[in-house]
Amino acid sequence: MRVELKDFQAGAVATLANKLQSMRRRYEQDGELSSICLASPTGSGKTVMCAATIEALFFGDNDLGLMPDENAAVLWLSDSPSLNDQTSVRFSNVADKLADSILDRRHLVTITNDFGAAHDILEPRHVYFLSKDLLSKNGLLTKGGEANSGRVFWDILDRTIRDPERNLYLFIDEAHRGLGANASSERGTATIYANLIDGLDGRAAMPIVVGVSATPQRFEAAMDQRADRVRMPKVAVTPREVQESGLLKDIIELRVPEKDDPVEHQYLTMACERYALACREWGEYCAREGESPVNPLLLIQAADNVSNSALAEMCDQITGLVPGLSEVMSFANVFGEHKDIAAGKYLIPYVEPEFVQDTSRIRVLFAKEAVSNGWDCPRAEVIFSQRRRSDSTYIAQLVGRMVRTPLARRIESDDLLNSVACYLPQFNPESTQDVVDYLMGRKDDMGESSIGKQNIVLNPVTITAAEPKTNEEYQQELRAYEENLKAVEAARQAQPGYQSSLEGFATQEPLDMQGTQPSIVSPVQGCGNLPLNEKPVSQAGTAGGDSPAESEIAHFNSVQPAPVAKPIPMSKPEPPNKREQSFTHDEWEGIRTAFDSIPVQRIPKKARNEFQSLIKTATLLVETGLDVNAAADVNRQFTQKLKGYIVANEDEYRAARHDVEVAETVKITLDKLNETEDQEQEEARTDAEGLKKAARDADIRFTKELTQAYRRANFKELGRPECDLRLAAAVRTQPIVDALEDWAARCRKDYFDKVDGSGDYDDLNDAAKLRYDELARETEGKRLTKIEWPTSTSTSDNFAKYPRHIVQKEDGLCPLDLKPVEDFIVKNELAKSRTVAFYRNPSGSMSAKAFSIPYSSSVGRMALHPDFLFFVKDSDGTIRPSIIDPHGDFLGDTLAKLRGYVAYLREYPDVFKRVQFVGDMGNGEYRVLNLLREDVQNAIENYNEVDCKALFYGTFANNYH
Repeated sequence: MRVELKDFQAGAVATLANKLQSMRRRYEQDGELSSICLASPTGSGKTVMCAATIEALFFGDNDLGLMPDENAAVLWLSDSPSLNDQTSVRFSNVADKLADSILDRRHLVTITNDFGAAHDILEPRHVYFLSKDLLSKNGLLTKGGEANSGRVFWDILDRTIRDPERNLYLFIDEAHRGLGANASSERGTATIYANLIDGLDGRAAMPIVVGVSATPQRFEAAMDQRADRVRMPKVAVTPREVQESGLLKDIIELRVPEKDDPVEHQYLTMACERYALACREWGEYCAREGESPVNPLLLIQAADNVSNSALAEMCDQITGLVPGLSEVMSFANVFGEHKDIAAGKYLIPYVEPEFVQDTSRIRVLFAKEAVSNGWDCPRAEVIFSQRRRSDSTYIAQLVGRMVRTPLARRIESDDLLNSVACYLPQFNPESTQDVVDYLMGRKDDMGESSIGKQNIVLNPVTITAAEPKTNEEYQQELRAYEENLKAVEAARQAQPGYQSSLEGFATQEPLDMQGTQPSIVSPVQGCGNLPLNEKPVSQAGTAGGDSPAESEIAHFNSVQPAPVAKPIPMSKPEPPNKREQSFTHDEWEGIRTAFDSIPVQRIPKKARNEFQSLIKTATLLVETGLDVNAAADVNRQFTQKLKGYIVANEDEYRAARHDVEVAETVKITLDKLNETEDQEQEEARTDAEGLKKAARDADIRFTKELTQAYRRANFKELGRPECDLRLAAAVRTQPIVDALEDWAARCRKDYFDKVDGSGDYDDLNDAAKLRYDELARETEGKRLTKIEWPTSTSTSDNFAKYPRHIVQKEDGLCPLDLKPVEDFIVKNELAKSRTVAFYRNPSGSMSAKAFSIPYSSSVGRMALHPDFLFFVKDSDGTIRPSIIDPHGDFLGDTLAKLRGYVAYLREYPDVFKRVQFVGDMGNGEYRVLNLLREDVQNAIENYNEVDCKALFYGTFANNYH
């Protein structure tokens, strides 16, 4: 694969590929027909996961521990030729073994009307893209005829399925649209799908069917109706997994007018301004991080009957607000008419949707409905829509296809880059609810599936860190600004060819009849404004009254100074606003120190393959320059350790070696004449090719990088067959495998401990930090980090406003969506004189800006997110953090969370001033557990009841004040 799979994607691919291999074996053994569904939300990378699964089927995958099915062929079915084209392009972009490039898709074949002319069977290791419309009753594929050399496609399928040298898998894209109730407006669609699955007119049924959908219910219901087909449990990806991975943008901003006023022009202006800001911030970020440019896209969703003159008018407005747009290169359309448009001086050519993402010159894209099924464009940052409120389906679908992050990861340093902004001038807050429900995953009946759990922000405002600025600092900035103005003007005057204003001077006369210079001399750079009756001083220092004009000009040219660097103009400073006056500098420094003092333990995860994780760690260290010798050291150590562990486990190793080297057989001789039977033990030695195949298990378990390093190190001494034999025997000797896994885990831990101790982590760019953190989570031991300091984010201005939050609007207030118990807590804490500031912890977020505490639940390790961090002054004036965590419900995991608190606080007992778990008991009664008290901690550890409410009514709790 050309892309590295996210953890949830790799897990889904491994599970699906293993199940497909199991389904194939059962079909080969007893003809069992089966089906399975890959159920994954929109934006999760279903196409990428399918490409990885198919590539693993065809060629195996050492990283995932998958062996190849060399007879596998895939029939990829969809209800749209354009969707097939997009999928084929995507496969070629991400799967290097399926295609060298978009122009050389050697394993990808699009079935056309004349497919039968050159094919009488489907070949292994090929993906065949089929649009269901080609199988209509009157289609050329189903009739055979001259165009297909008399071959009928149904017979080609039947021949392929019955061939023992071919294993055919049917993948149905967007399976919910082709099967089940309400599957399609055309009854023929369901019939075509059924014929492919069940076999037409006695032809062979499809052995293995894979449905690909975000809504699996219809597909699975259709499979359950088939008594002769076994439906396997679906491979499911959850919206939470997708959101936490950083593949989807965290925030969707929806701007709608409060009243039905004509605001379309203003909203397009706002959209352009936001788009220009996104271009600038993405440009700065990519330059800083060494990333390829993102090239953000502005998407204009036009009305159905939009005229060319209206398009030209919008282009005029856009180019006037967004710098750097070309009238002939920057615009494109994906209208259903598939036509190029000339709108005044603007060229707006038609482009296939699947090519928009990679055509960087396109910066403004015009669409009408939802572009097309399956289309997405991660670089689309802003959408402006002319659609009316009755068209909520089109808007919701289009926004749903814009939620992928351009770099396939979250940008921790700038929340604006994790958001998509939508401007809907024809909507109002009430009519927007359908769109919100769809985007929040509360409905999926708008023609597409839900996309997850993004934060939908209506009427967004930007809140930024409340860094203080005093009036004295403002005055200093103002003086610096005025000095800058003078410097800019002085630099302007110092440039060659500068002429000051001639105001107050007499009008210059033309040359006289003899061609002599007139009496008035224009001011010259470096000479100032000379009196009208004076000449510049000559090089000799005397007045040049009688010098000819040529002499004066030569003199002036000789005294002009060299060009000087022009100072960069400064923006005029603004007086401090209320946000900047919320805290003093001392308070702000204390808040930052307290914030940074909070230790964070990220939830560890089990490495899928210790050796693969080690290789990835070493590769990262080499690529980032943290340790340029890491890869070579790992290879050398593996070779040495393997030799040592073979010696240390000689008895077990020799038994495994014998099993690989020698195949024991029994020769049975039947003497029919004498009616006797004789048995004789024989041994067949494994040849070099057999040893090579046996060593594949080692390539998969230990990774090919390490096994190849072992072969290179020992090739001259042992030769290839002996190297393969030793590797094959070692991977079948469990004590050796266990010892090597322990070494790999320790080696990886040593590398991370070394980097953590050096402070070099801080010098990595964001992409490298993300890779580092993901690998560090797979490493034994507690790996600590800290909360990322919040800089700016978006929130809805419709929420209640609170002062002294560490990120605020310019008016010094922060809009927050709080429950009644949370509102009570915040107001109560802010009323206390020792409270300096507070922070609303992002709930349920895996962002680095969220504070989380690990705890053990019935389903494994989870993370709890305390609701609030308050920053309070200690008796000596030191600002320290406190946790106040209100709860209105006592759920089944409350005790597990409390025990997570206890474990965390016992490890870090001195960090917090207070840690209070507040229970809303109803009727205005609030009870609190002080989790820093040892007796409270012991009570929680020893508590055995399911319902935790009793803890809050007992002697260990107090009334909250």
